Amino acid sequence: MRKALTGVLLWSAVAGLIQGCESKEATVEKGRAAVKDVVTQPFNTLDNVKDSLRQSEDKQKAAVEAADKENQ
Repeated sequence: MRKALTGVLLWSAVAGLIQGCESKEATVEKGRAAVKDVVTQPFNTLDNVKDSLRQSEDKQKAAVEAADKENQ
């Protein structure tokens, strides 16, 4: 959460500095996109970890089933 807040504050500062060079609307859109990236990144990482865990569990399950077949 602290990293997200830091990112938001950093992008807000950058957006404030750039405002003099670009139109306000373009700056707002860039800021919104940056905030969205910062906020959604942990959720995307969580989804990737869940997928990786499922794949690992499937591999382990297949290995156990193969070992059971050999033992029978």
